[in-house]
Amino acid sequence: MLSAGMQPNKTDLHPLMPLYLVILVAFAGYGLMVSIFIPMLMHDTGFFDKSVPTSTRAIYGGILLALYPLGQFIGAPVIGSLADKFGRKRVLMISLVFTIFFYVIIAYSIDIRFLWLLMGTCFLAGLTESNVAICQSAIADVSTEDDRGRLFSYLYTAMSLGYFVGPLAGGQLAVHFKLSSPFWITAVFLVFVYLWVLISFKDSYVPDINKKISYFKTFTNLSSVFTDIPIRRVYLINFLIYFGVFGLARVIQIYLVDEWNFSIDKVTLYIAALSGICAISNLFFFAPLSKRFSLRAITIWTSIIGGIMILIIVIPKSEYSIWFTSIPAFFILVWAISACGAYISTLVDQERQGRVLGNNLALQVGAESIGAAIGGFLAAMFVPLPILVYGVVTILGGLLLITYKKHKEPESIPDGD
Repeated sequence: MLSAGMQPNKTDLHPLMPLYLVILVAFAGYGLMVSIFIPMLMHDTGFFDKSVPTSTRAIYGGILLALYPLGQFIGAPVIGSLADKFGRKRVLMISLVFTIFFYVIIAYSIDIRFLWLLMGTCFLAGLTESNVAICQSAIADVSTEDDRGRLFSYLYTAMSLGYFVGPLAGGQLAVHFKLSSPFWITAVFLVFVYLWVLISFKDSYVPDINKKISYFKTFTNLSSVFTDIPIRRVYLINFLIYFGVFGLARVIQIYLVDEWNFSIDKVTLYIAALSGICAISNLFFFAPLSKRFSLRAITIWTSIIGGIMILIIVIPKSEYSIWFTSIPAFFILVWAISACGAYISTLVDQERQGRVLGNNLALQVGAESIGAAIGGFLAAMFVPLPILVYGVVTILGGLLLITYKKHKEPESIPDGD
């Protein structure tokens, strides 16, 4: 899909813009959950009796943040396979309808302070918003080998922008109006997204509608991360990197609230600033970096260096230090996230993109879900403990990739591959 006058290795961005918007809104919605739910439960807002201790609130906060990515973890392989079978656009449109409905219920459950309804609906919203895997597949469908790094950097830039816009705008709405306001607005905005996808997105993928699909196999598709010998180690490495980076991103709010009593407006400001820096890092630094260095080399060195920087976060003992320790760490770590996702895409052919990227997204959100849940329990024992654990795990992911012998990847520099 190249427009007239374009370079042969340059993919036209215009047809892909609705997909990037779907990704942006999905992560803006989860960004709202990440920035609002922890202080909402840690402070007295009506969800718990005032006698409930901080350790219990931290555990419930970790579990609540784990449910949305858990839904994505279960849904991503399924929705990826369904998109391979029935086409990207058809499955994407259906998933968006359900997503709109679930955001309405999330907003309502916050209004009535019904924690169990909120938990169940966050899980269901995660199931339908695993449609991010469809967007990844559709972008991979039209990308050239030389242009894939650039397009995937925009994908993760959309994620970072979502985390920036959601907490920044939604946090202010929650503070000045009511806690559910940003979720009501997200539901309305999703209607606009649905219409833009319906009108503008042209699906270039032609599915084989006569090809039989095993629904049992679709639901168990994730098992291939253990049996797909050529890339199963890359799946493991990606999981470790995702576990470290996203686990840290989910529990650092507990550290902020417990250590320095951050309120909702401070937490949302921090998350927005962090996400904005990540978006700038991806948009202006990763794309040119991926042209100069191999995706494998970027993943190795940014995960090792970024993991070391994570460990430094807990050393200073000032609330202002968090801005000078965590933000540079995430500035580097987003390159690892972008590179490892794009790297695994280069190892398989087009007809497997949906399944493989669906599996990879499942690993990402599964690691995110496990990281949030485990982080809550670790923080209940010792608040800085999950930060230390996630730093070590991220370093381990980079070290393991050094030993991986790839089957296919264009190299641009000698890096010991």
